[in-house]
Amino acid sequence: MHDKIFVVGNSWSIPSREVPIPCFDQLGLKTRWEHLGITLDAQAEYIIEHELVKKYRVIWLVGHHHRADPHGNGNYILPYTWKENDLWGEKIRKIWFKKLTRQAWYWRVAKLSIQAVLKDANKENLLMIPIYRPNALEKDWFKDHPSVWHYFLRDLVNKYPDGRGHMNQKGHDYFAPILSKEIENRWKITLTQNGQTV
Repeated sequence: MHDKIFVVGNSWSIPSREVPIPCFDQLGLKTRWEHLGITLDAQAEYIIEHELVKKYRVIWLVGHHHRADPHGNGNYILPYTWKENDLWGEKIRKIWFKKLTRQAWYWRVAKLSIQAVLKDANKENLLMIPIYRPNALEKDWFKDHPSVWHYFLRDLVNKYPDGRGHMNQKGHDYFAPILSKEIENRWKITLTQNGQTV
């Protein structure tokens, strides 16, 4: 049944030095499309273009709202200070958000991207997991949508920090059985964590 689930992820689903075995790997979810810092519009386009919600049960990590990636390939216009030796990120962000664009524009693009995916989606084929607060999934359009799981991954960072703004390996170990239970409740699919039923 693992191959019936498709994860559309980002840095929260990709292994790293701090997290060698993300919860998605622990649960055997290998069918994935993920890129560091990928924007919601690029994720939505990929889901729609490949008709994922018609072919799979999709887990979508809904995270990066305030980024500009016109080509959807990770070549961001807006640099972020988490990159090594990035001296300009903070200054450029202030100029970008205050002078060149407006936060409302990013929220609008995020909401419309999510809405486009929901056209063919429901609780049976889409599970959206918000990462950061605030999140586009908190907007009135999606407040009561059954595909939205109001479990914010970023909240786990308070207890399980990795030093980069993500949760560490213990956080993924903690989250894996919670995600497994949610998948079983929603989709009646039993996953195993590292080979053992959770």
